[in-house]
Amino acid sequence: MAFIYKPGYLHTIIGPMKSGKTEKFIEIFANLKFSDIQGIVFNPAINTRDPVIRSRISNRWLETIRIDELHPENVFRHVSDSQNVMVGFDETQFFAMSIITVIDKLLEQDFHIVASGLLLDFRGEPFGPMPTLVGQAHEITKLSAICEYPGCNRHATQTQRLINGKPADYNSPTVLIEGGGYNEEYQARCLRHHHVPRSS
Repeated sequence: MAFIYKPGYLHTIIGPMKSGKTEKFIEIFANLKFSDIQGIVFNPAINTRDPVIRSRISNRWLETIRIDELHPENVFRHVSDSQNVMVGFDETQFFAMSIITVIDKLLEQDFHIVASGLLLDFRGEPFGPMPTLVGQAHEITKLSAICEYPGCNRHATQTQRLINGKPADYNSPTVLIEGGGYNEEYQARCLRHHHVPRSS
């Protein structure tokens, strides 16, 4: 059990879109079924793509509790006993910066935390609380994807936002959920093919 559950331990999973973050996240919690460890997973309410956490790679999924991303302290309504409890946060980049304080308190109470999310936004800049959580992590899983630019196939570390098939402008909103009616999509891109035009 010591290799699965580590009290006061923070594992951060990062990578661009389509890098396998969700598959890794699900794998960690799926393995708990062979133990006496309880897993509980939270998702920001703004992430409306799917009512569950679902892998793009396999047919595996996890049930999740949606909480207001502006008030991550609401997790304390759902967790109270730190004995053998693993707490997961998916799409952690969408949470307010106060998620850092929330996770600190959970770590102090001996919860094992798994936080997964995009380290960089579509501009290639630090995304919300993720850089801090990487800095504080006891363990980091950094994943890359395959560049989706036609004919490239290099390692991709960036997330490209496309609006009507064209790169989104630098001044576009940081948060824009795929499928929200903006005809947007996201691709994994290498540095060479990650392009963010500036309108001013």
